[in-house]
Amino acid sequence: MVANRVYGKTQTAHLEKRGVIGPHFTVAHGVWLDNDDMARLGDRGASVAHNPGSNMRLGSGLADARAMLDRRINLGIGTDGASCADNQNMYEAMRLASFVSKAQGPDGPRWLSTREAALAATEGSARVLGFEGRLGRIAPGYQADLVLLDLDHPNWLPLNDPVNQLVHCEDGTAVDSVMIAGRMVIENRRLLTVDLAKLRERAEAARERLAAVNADNRRLYEALAPVVGSYCPGLARQPYHVHRYGARLE
Repeated sequence: MVANRVYGKTQTAHLEKRGVIGPHFTVAHGVWLDNDDMARLGDRGASVAHNPGSNMRLGSGLADARAMLDRRINLGIGTDGASCADNQNMYEAMRLASFVSKAQGPDGPRWLSTREAALAATEGSARVLGFEGRLGRIAPGYQADLVLLDLDHPNWLPLNDPVNQLVHCEDGTAVDSVMIAGRMVIENRRLLTVDLAKLRERAEAARERLAAVNADNRRLYEALAPVVGSYCPGLARQPYHVHRYGARLE
């Protein structure tokens, strides 16, 4: 929206003119993309990293994942950083991506299916990260990054539709073991690579140290928060009209 005032066009259109957009270009969030911007991204094989938990946490908007897929954008799913999404749970991110698509209207065919959400979190996200053809699938030639789930866990009882349960029921509590590049890092629910007790001690010590160092900055942040917090909502209200399938200039 600021880009329209500075460049006379959207940020996406400006970057397209500069030759930046291509298969290795990823838009973070994409909550304010209009239909023309989505077409530009899709035509050039670009990606969007969809972070529904962060978007709702910060009140920044709801990305229209269906419109992105319709325009052949590669869709990945992420959590965003721990400071603006509270956790790094990809199962939760998948479920929220499914829910966000449903919250945007009652038109069922425009909702993300559980299969689409799962593919975005795996193959789509691998492509976002530059690992297409190496990660995101269980197949010959792909890296052995595997998460093993306990099907006796309540999340999976009874075993009905595996993809639906993966997206809508699993929350990480059924994870039994995790393999990265063929190496076990979690086995029988036990983390093999990190001493959690020492990590907790270090994290608490870091929290106390940073709280003391940043005390003055925090007071300044709290004083400025009402102004900064009104900035993005103010941009969203003018000069754009937000409607069901994106945003357009009035």
